[in-house]
Amino acid sequence: MPRRRSWSPANWRLGFGGWIGLAWIVLLVVVALLADVLPLRDPDALGVRTREVGRYEGPGWNAWFGGDQQGRDVFARTVHGVRPALLLGLCATALAALGGTLLGLVAGYFRGLADRLISAAVDLALAFPALVLLIAVRATFGNSLTVLILIFAVLGVPAYARLVRATAMSLSEREFVDAARSMGATDWRILRRELLPLVALPVLSYAVIGFAVVLVAEGGLAFIGLSLDEVTWGRLIADGQTQIRDHPTLSLLPATVMFVTILAFNLFGDALRRARMPRRVATDRRLLVGDARGGEAPSGGDDVLVVRGLRTTLATPLGDVCAVDGVDLHLGRGEALGIVGESGSGKTMLLRSIVGAFPLASVTRAGVVDVGRTDMLRAPSERIRKALGTEIGMVSQNPLNALNPVRRIDAQLIEPMQVHLGTSRAHAHERALELLQQVGIPAPERRLREYPHQLSGGMRQRVAIAIALANDPALLLADEPTTALDVTVQDQILRLLDRLRAERRMSLVLVTHDLAVVRGFTERVAVMYAGQIVETGPTEDVFLRPRHRYTVGLLDSIPDLMRPHHSEMRAIPGSPPNLLVPPAGCRFAPRCPAADARCRSAAPEPAGDADHRYACWHPMDVPVAEPAHV
Repeated sequence: MPRRRSWSPANWRLGFGGWIGLAWIVLLVVVALLADVLPLRDPDALGVRTREVGRYEGPGWNAWFGGDQQGRDVFARTVHGVRPALLLGLCATALAALGGTLLGLVAGYFRGLADRLISAAVDLALAFPALVLLIAVRATFGNSLTVLILIFAVLGVPAYARLVRATAMSLSEREFVDAARSMGATDWRILRRELLPLVALPVLSYAVIGFAVVLVAEGGLAFIGLSLDEVTWGRLIADGQTQIRDHPTLSLLPATVMFVTILAFNLFGDALRRARMPRRVATDRRLLVGDARGGEAPSGGDDVLVVRGLRTTLATPLGDVCAVDGVDLHLGRGEALGIVGESGSGKTMLLRSIVGAFPLASVTRAGVVDVGRTDMLRAPSERIRKALGTEIGMVSQNPLNALNPVRRIDAQLIEPMQVHLGTSRAHAHERALELLQQVGIPAPERRLREYPHQLSGGMRQRVAIAIALANDPALLLADEPTTALDVTVQDQILRLLDRLRAERRMSLVLVTHDLAVVRGFTERVAVMYAGQIVETGPTEDVFLRPRHRYTVGLLDSIPDLMRPHHSEMRAIPGSPPNLLVPPAGCRFAPRCPAADARCRSAAPEPAGDADHRYACWHPMDVPVAEPAHV
């Protein structure tokens, strides 16, 4: 049963800083709404001084912030300054965000003439001196709150337009937008339903920080006499500057309130930005190691990879998820292991657990992961980094995402050799040419000077394989390396991997959904379900004599071309369990036709012989017929 995250403020999505900032903002809103009914002095009444005329009243019980030279209560004036500050900041920011969002969406989605015109207008607005515009408008239309709001809104539109334009331009090329177009959605509907929700939160997080910028700008204007006629924080700070030497609290106390407000909005805006990015880059994550090794790794002698009792727990806002639960694996030199299972069964997460690459903020691993002579969980960071660069190679599902789009192929091939092996650039360049030739890329000299987007999908995958093999790793992890490729290219890539494995005596872990690929290119197979290995053994033995009911279901789900036309497809009923609250017994029990009370209450113990292991209370006893289609 996964451990639920405690409901302390530190674990809430906004974090301590975000909640503190939000609390201050809420307090300001309440004060602004109730300022007229709060038990405060009239901000313009001359009732603070109790001594002779001209004497300054310092902070105290009579007046918390003291009184100015005219006898007015500075605290009351500071409180009454909340309302114009919020009105100015919120209205100006909202108008700027709305106008900038509309312009940015139109420019980023339609592009062409609309983009050129809007971009030119934005550049012109950014180049025009803001102070000149402010003075000109104020001289023409007067010094009112409405005028100031409109000026700040106009000045803020270009920043939002640039932000939204860049985001919309990127999103408009995504597959979900193409799918909406193909279903006949209008441009207005795509903008409103597909793009606007995705840009709303980044705009909101930027707007919260933009509010603070408006407050700072109003305070600066007060020093040059361009502030409002009513009480504002900027005006209070400016009025007290003449007494800053003898009575600094006149300016410092209102300035402190402004500072805390700006800090609160920045903290809240930063918390919103983090909330919209639950997946963070590796440098911002916490990769933790749980309990001790839990026993020594089996002495395989020639084993390249040993995994024992591996548990990977992901911390999510809803609770902890054990994505890899008690996995045991070993892989000999030159051996090929296939890992199969439904989507979400934990195959990719198992590979990430081996190399320690996670996009989430907090991950805890426990158990044993040994690659060669390196403990990948507990070795010093430098040793792990060395192993990742020289002993392990990894090929991901999408090479276009794995390759850096702004760097040429030669730079991405040469850099690993220079960093980890200390190879000279000339020698690394020769080695890069050799690698491209080995993976079957024609005209390697020309391809080295190209960028990833200039290559086809098959060529990009070959480049990714070449990068993974650059430092002669003993172990290659291939995570569905042929997912986005056509059948012919898939066969070429798989045969290439098989040939390179044989030539280099390199071990291979192949993650795939295609059982035919597993049977054709691996010696052993491991079947994963809900984060656990439910069956493992020699490939032919598992295919012809599967023991776990889930393995049988996977084999039965393979389309059979020998069956009559219009035959009903066979599928495993139900769906995988929720790993936030996994079943108490066998995790496949809710979908298994042979499940009984024991299956639902107790997890099965691994059984079988040394080669073919399975975890099932009611294993299949009858061998299946040879599948003619696999």
